[in-house]
Amino acid sequence: MTDKTLSIVLPAYNEEEAIADTLKQCLAAEPAILRETGLSAVELVVVDDGSRDRTREIAGGFERVRVISHPVNRGYGAALMTGFSASRGELLAFMDADATIDPLCMITLHRALVRENAELAIGGRLHAGSQMPAVRVLGNRFYAAVISRLTGVPVTDTASGVRLFSRRLLPRLIPLPDGLHFTPAMTARAACMGARIVETPIPYAERVGQSKLNVLADGLRFLRVILGIIFAYYPLRIFGPAGLAFAGVAIAYGVGPAAEYLSLRRLSEPDDMIYRLLTIVTLAVCSLICLTFGGLAQKLSDLAVGRKSGFWDRPRVRDYSIVLGVALVLAGVLLNTRTIIEYVTSRQIHQHWIYVLTGSLAVISGTVLGAFGVTLDLVRHLPTPRAEGGER
Repeated sequence: MTDKTLSIVLPAYNEEEAIADTLKQCLAAEPAILRETGLSAVELVVVDDGSRDRTREIAGGFERVRVISHPVNRGYGAALMTGFSASRGELLAFMDADATIDPLCMITLHRALVRENAELAIGGRLHAGSQMPAVRVLGNRFYAAVISRLTGVPVTDTASGVRLFSRRLLPRLIPLPDGLHFTPAMTARAACMGARIVETPIPYAERVGQSKLNVLADGLRFLRVILGIIFAYYPLRIFGPAGLAFAGVAIAYGVGPAAEYLSLRRLSEPDDMIYRLLTIVTLAVCSLICLTFGGLAQKLSDLAVGRKSGFWDRPRVRDYSIVLGVALVLAGVLLNTRTIIEYVTSRQIHQHWIYVLTGSLAVISGTVLGAFGVTLDLVRHLPTPRAEGGER
């Protein structure tokens, strides 16, 4: 036996049809949970999230069940955070109050947590025996693919409402949203911060009562919070592909003019040529901005969480960016020296427009690169979490 308490939090909003059966199952499962896990106690905490039905009254009729009420509906995530704050367990868990979950699954989750020395155990609902609606299965698989691809951490059920984890992990996961997108946000943040995650299949039944999930609205909210969290931890994984895509289109679009100039030593004069070159210049600048901003954002994110940046920490990256930036600016100005003199002295320009366009690209690119290098140099003087005694 270990002297540890497991606190199971059940957020409930208008669940009068299911709450009684759910709590009966939880109380009946308690002896088996204690026997199989070796824990010293199980605490049940129901958070009534401003229900307008008899949820609070029904839950309050059960002994050994703590009931906490929000005066108004604050959201699924807010109810969970209230339950976590009010509970006393060293281990925290939560499950839905809609009778979809067998509370005996806490045994499976605890075993997986201990066996894998993990920090977060997630109950996987996407399996052959699950009664989850097909549209939600499809959505969960899509979100899982996004998280797995962008973080490198394989997950399968991003929005599972059945989890078990150490209380020590909770402060590292904050902030988390108040709504139903609490669970995908929790998955994304745990994956980004490198927490050890284990998933294990659990039975999942058809819910009792009406679902609170709006597939379209909440689905978009899930995707937005997942991308937002991943973007905050790994911005270059989004900026980088965008920058490379801009560069690829610019190169593909510029093959024709480049080949023409190399063979004829001139460019044709049709009106569409200048528009084509302006498009190429725009795409090239967008590419450079995405790559430099992505690199800088990645450096700042790494600094915020106390993570080594690797490539972005190299002095040569800063130095070469500044030197190349200055060189490009000077090259752009020198290329247009005659143009500048003509305009200053006569207010007229006789130089071919290609000089102005090329010089503009060089000056803009050089300014971006120079600013990037200088900013990287300034950022290295900022304090890190390790220096401030923060958690890595």
